[in-house]
Amino acid sequence: MLAKLDFYIDELTKIQEELIGKLEKVVVGLSKLSDVELLRIGDQIDFFDEMNTLGYSTLISRVSNVYDDEIALVFSELSKRQLGQVSSVSVIALEQMKSFDMDYLTDSVRQYSTQLKNTMLRSLIARESVDEILSTMKVDFGPGQFITTSRFKFLVNDAFARFDHVVKAKVYEEFPETKFIYTGPNDGVTRSVCKHILEKFRRPLTKKEIDELKIPPQKDKSQFRGFVDRGGYNCRHDWIKVS
Repeated sequence: MLAKLDFYIDELTKIQEELIGKLEKVVVGLSKLSDVELLRIGDQIDFFDEMNTLGYSTLISRVSNVYDDEIALVFSELSKRQLGQVSSVSVIALEQMKSFDMDYLTDSVRQYSTQLKNTMLRSLIARESVDEILSTMKVDFGPGQFITTSRFKFLVNDAFARFDHVVKAKVYEEFPETKFIYTGPNDGVTRSVCKHILEKFRRPLTKKEIDELKIPPQKDKSQFRGFVDRGGYNCRHDWIKVS
Protein backbone atom coordinates (compact mmCIF):
# COMPACT_ATOMS: atom_id res chain seq x y z
CA MET A 1 0.00 0.00 0.00
CA LEU A 2 2.75 2.44 0.91
CA ALA A 3 4.15 2.32 -2.62
CA LYS A 4 0.92 3.69 -4.09
CA LEU A 5 1.97 7.29 -3.43
CA ASP A 6 5.72 6.99 -4.00
CA PHE A 7 5.26 8.80 -7.30
CA TYR A 8 4.11 11.96 -5.49
CA ILE A 9 7.47 12.86 -3.95
CA ASP A 10 9.35 11.69 -7.07
CA GLU A 11 7.32 13.95 -9.36
CA LEU A 12 7.29 16.82 -6.88
CA THR A 13 11.08 16.66 -6.70
CA LYS A 14 11.24 17.18 -10.48
CA ILE A 15 8.91 20.18 -10.24
CA GLN A 16 10.97 21.61 -7.38
CA GLU A 17 14.17 21.15 -9.41
CA GLU A 18 12.66 22.87 -12.45
CA LEU A 19 11.45 25.79 -10.35
CA ILE A 20 14.86 26.33 -8.73
CA GLY A 21 16.48 26.05 -12.15
CA LYS A 22 14.32 28.91 -13.46
CA LEU A 23 15.29 31.21 -10.60
CA GLU A 24 18.66 32.19 -12.06
CA LYS A 25 17.11 34.43 -14.73
CA VAL A 26 14.52 35.72 -12.26
CA VAL A 27 17.11 36.69 -9.62
CA VAL A 28 19.43 38.31 -12.16
CA GLY A 29 16.56 40.45 -13.44
CA LEU A 30 15.25 41.39 -10.00
CA SER A 31 18.71 42.27 -8.69
CA LYS A 32 18.70 45.32 -11.00
CA LEU A 33 15.57 46.79 -9.41
CA SER A 34 15.34 49.34 -6.59
CA ASP A 35 13.89 48.39 -3.20
CA VAL A 36 10.64 50.17 -4.04
CA GLU A 37 10.37 48.27 -7.32
CA LEU A 38 11.16 44.98 -5.60
CA LEU A 39 8.43 45.49 -3.00
CA ARG A 40 5.92 46.40 -5.68
CA ILE A 41 6.72 43.46 -7.94
CA GLY A 42 6.87 41.10 -4.98
CA ASP A 43 3.08 41.08 -4.80
CA GLN A 44 2.94 39.83 -8.38
CA ILE A 45 5.31 36.90 -7.89
CA ASP A 46 3.48 33.60 -7.32
CA PHE A 47 5.72 30.55 -7.21
CA PHE A 48 2.76 28.33 -6.35
CA ASP A 49 1.12 29.32 -9.62
CA GLU A 50 4.40 28.57 -11.38
CA MET A 51 4.54 25.13 -9.76
CA ASN A 52 1.04 24.45 -11.05
CA THR A 53 2.23 25.43 -14.51
CA LEU A 54 5.14 23.01 -14.10
CA GLY A 55 2.71 20.19 -13.33
CA TYR A 56 1.69 20.31 -9.67
CA SER A 57 -2.04 20.69 -10.37
CA THR A 58 -1.88 17.54 -12.52
CA LEU A 59 0.13 15.73 -9.85
CA ILE A 60 -2.32 16.47 -7.03
CA SER A 61 -5.15 15.28 -9.29
CA ARG A 62 -3.32 11.97 -9.68
CA VAL A 63 -3.07 11.69 -5.90
CA SER A 64 -6.80 12.42 -5.61
CA ASN A 65 -7.48 9.62 -8.09
CA VAL A 66 -5.45 7.19 -5.97
CA TYR A 67 -7.60 8.09 -2.96
CA ASP A 68 -10.75 7.57 -5.03
CA ASP A 69 -9.44 4.20 -6.20
CA GLU A 70 -8.85 3.18 -2.58
CA ILE A 71 -12.43 4.07 -1.65
CA ALA A 72 -13.71 2.14 -4.68
CA LEU A 73 -11.55 -0.85 -3.75
CA VAL A 74 -13.09 -1.08 -0.28
CA PHE A 75 -16.60 -0.71 -1.68
CA SER A 76 -15.89 -3.41 -4.29
CA GLU A 77 -15.50 -5.91 -1.45
CA LEU A 78 -19.12 -5.40 -0.41
CA SER A 79 -22.00 -7.48 -1.67
CA LYS A 80 -24.89 -5.78 -3.49
CA ARG A 81 -26.98 -6.13 -0.34
CA GLN A 82 -24.28 -4.49 1.79
CA LEU A 83 -23.78 -1.65 -0.68
CA GLY A 84 -27.42 -0.73 -0.27
CA GLN A 85 -26.93 -0.42 3.49
CA VAL A 86 -24.06 2.08 3.36
CA SER A 87 -25.50 5.51 4.18
CA SER A 88 -24.98 8.56 1.98
CA VAL A 89 -23.68 10.33 5.09
CA SER A 90 -20.82 7.82 5.30
CA VAL A 91 -19.93 8.41 1.65
CA ILE A 92 -19.91 12.19 2.18
CA ALA A 93 -17.71 11.74 5.26
CA LEU A 94 -15.17 9.75 3.23
CA GLU A 95 -15.06 12.43 0.56
CA GLN A 96 -14.50 15.06 3.24
CA MET A 97 -11.65 13.05 4.77
CA LYS A 98 -10.04 12.77 1.34
CA SER A 99 -10.41 16.53 0.95
CA PHE A 100 -8.57 17.06 4.25
CA ASP A 101 -5.54 15.15 2.95
CA MET A 102 -5.58 16.95 -0.42
CA ASP A 103 -5.69 20.30 1.38
CA TYR A 104 -2.78 19.24 3.60
CA LEU A 105 -0.59 18.39 0.61
CA THR A 106 -1.57 21.50 -1.36
CA ASP A 107 -1.15 23.82 1.63
CA SER A 108 2.34 22.41 2.25
CA VAL A 109 3.36 23.23 -1.32
CA ARG A 110 1.74 26.66 -1.11
CA GLN A 111 3.63 27.39 2.12
CA TYR A 112 6.89 26.24 0.51
CA SER A 113 6.24 28.59 -2.43
CA THR A 114 5.62 31.55 -0.11
CA GLN A 115 8.75 30.89 1.96
CA LEU A 116 10.81 30.58 -1.22
CA LYS A 117 9.54 33.94 -2.49
CA ASN A 118 10.03 35.71 0.85
CA THR A 119 13.57 34.39 1.23
CA MET A 120 14.46 35.49 -2.29
CA LEU A 121 13.02 38.99 -1.82
CA ARG A 122 14.72 39.47 1.57
CA SER A 123 18.05 38.48 0.06
CA LEU A 124 17.57 40.85 -2.86
CA ILE A 125 16.65 43.77 -0.58
CA ALA A 126 19.70 42.95 1.57
CA ARG A 127 21.72 43.28 -1.67
CA GLU A 128 23.30 39.86 -1.44
CA SER A 129 25.11 38.79 -4.57
CA VAL A 130 23.26 36.83 -7.22
CA ASP A 131 25.54 33.85 -6.61
CA GLU A 132 24.83 33.92 -2.86
CA ILE A 133 21.08 34.10 -3.42
CA LEU A 134 21.06 31.26 -5.94
CA SER A 135 23.20 29.13 -3.63
CA THR A 136 20.75 29.68 -0.76
CA MET A 137 17.83 28.80 -3.00
CA LYS A 138 19.42 25.54 -4.11
CA VAL A 139 20.64 24.47 -0.67
CA ASP A 140 17.60 25.49 1.38
CA PHE A 141 14.78 25.08 -1.13
CA GLY A 142 16.06 22.61 -3.71
CA PRO A 143 15.22 18.92 -4.15
CA GLY A 144 15.15 17.04 -0.85
CA GLN A 145 14.09 20.09 1.15
CA PHE A 146 10.77 21.09 2.74
CA ILE A 147 8.15 19.22 0.67
CA THR A 148 10.45 16.46 -0.63
CA THR A 149 12.30 15.32 2.47
CA SER A 150 12.33 11.63 3.38
CA ARG A 151 10.34 12.51 6.50
CA PHE A 152 7.63 14.22 4.45
CA LYS A 153 7.50 11.15 2.21
CA PHE A 154 6.83 9.05 5.29
CA LEU A 155 4.10 11.49 6.37
CA VAL A 156 2.40 11.27 2.97
CA ASN A 157 2.44 7.48 3.00
CA ASP A 158 1.34 7.28 6.61
CA ALA A 159 -1.59 9.63 5.95
CA PHE A 160 -2.70 7.47 3.04
CA ALA A 161 -2.45 4.26 5.07
CA ARG A 162 -4.50 5.86 7.85
CA PHE A 163 -7.06 7.02 5.29
CA ASP A 164 -7.39 3.47 3.94
CA HIS A 165 -8.14 2.13 7.41
CA VAL A 166 -10.56 4.95 8.18
CA VAL A 167 -12.42 4.07 4.97
CA LYS A 168 -12.61 0.43 6.06
CA ALA A 169 -13.74 1.41 9.55
CA LYS A 170 -16.42 3.74 8.18
CA VAL A 171 -17.72 1.37 5.52
CA TYR A 172 -17.80 -1.69 7.75
CA GLU A 173 -19.32 0.02 10.79
CA GLU A 174 -22.67 -1.11 9.34
CA PHE A 175 -21.40 -4.70 9.35
CA PRO A 176 -19.76 -5.27 12.77
CA GLU A 177 -19.52 -9.02 12.15
CA THR A 178 -16.90 -8.47 9.40
CA LYS A 179 -13.53 -9.93 10.34
CA PHE A 180 -9.99 -8.88 9.50
CA ILE A 181 -6.53 -10.42 9.68
CA TYR A 182 -3.27 -8.54 10.37
CA THR A 183 -0.85 -8.75 7.46
CA GLY A 184 2.56 -7.37 6.58
CA PRO A 185 6.29 -7.99 7.00
CA ASN A 186 7.82 -9.63 10.05
CA ASP A 187 11.47 -8.73 9.69
CA GLY A 188 14.34 -7.05 11.49
CA VAL A 189 12.72 -3.61 11.54
CA THR A 190 9.20 -4.70 12.48
CA ARG A 191 8.02 -3.13 15.73
CA SER A 192 7.67 -5.54 18.63
CA VAL A 193 3.96 -4.80 18.99
CA CYS A 194 3.36 -5.72 15.34
CA LYS A 195 5.42 -8.90 15.74
CA HIS A 196 3.27 -9.75 18.75
CA ILE A 197 0.02 -9.36 16.80
CA LEU A 198 1.32 -11.23 13.75
CA GLU A 199 2.44 -14.15 15.91
CA LYS A 200 -0.22 -14.26 18.65
CA PHE A 201 -3.39 -13.22 16.84
CA ARG A 202 -3.54 -15.31 13.70
CA ARG A 203 -7.29 -15.78 13.79
CA PRO A 204 -9.60 -13.25 12.11
CA LEU A 205 -10.96 -10.52 14.40
CA THR A 206 -13.84 -8.04 14.20
CA LYS A 207 -13.03 -4.34 14.41
CA LYS A 208 -14.43 -4.24 17.94
CA GLU A 209 -12.15 -7.12 18.96
CA ILE A 210 -9.20 -5.39 17.30
CA ASP A 211 -9.77 -2.08 19.09
CA GLU A 212 -10.13 -3.95 22.41
CA LEU A 213 -6.93 -5.97 22.05
CA LYS A 214 -4.90 -6.01 25.26
CA ILE A 215 -1.27 -5.88 24.16
CA PRO A 216 1.36 -5.97 26.94
CA PRO A 217 4.08 -3.28 27.10
CA GLN A 218 6.85 -3.90 24.58
CA LYS A 219 10.60 -3.58 25.16
CA ASP A 220 10.99 -1.19 22.21
CA LYS A 221 8.16 0.94 23.70
CA SER A 222 5.94 0.32 20.66
CA GLN A 223 2.21 0.28 21.36
CA PHE A 224 -0.81 -0.99 19.51
CA ARG A 225 -3.02 1.97 18.62
CA GLY A 226 -6.15 0.31 17.29
CA PHE A 227 -7.62 -0.55 13.92
CA VAL A 228 -6.77 2.74 12.18
CA ASP A 229 -3.34 3.62 13.61
CA ARG A 230 -2.16 0.00 13.99
CA GLY A 231 1.45 -0.06 15.26
CA GLY A 232 1.88 3.71 15.04
CA TYR A 233 3.52 6.19 12.69
CA ASN A 234 4.41 4.76 9.27
CA CYS A 235 3.25 1.27 10.24
CA ARG A 236 3.77 -1.17 7.35
CA HIS A 237 0.91 -3.47 8.34
CA ASP A 238 -2.73 -3.68 7.28
CA TRP A 239 -5.96 -5.12 8.54
CA ILE A 240 -7.27 -7.09 5.56
CA LYS A 241 -10.88 -8.21 5.32
CA VAL A 242 -11.28 -11.98 5.43
CA SER A 243 -13.44 -13.34 2.58
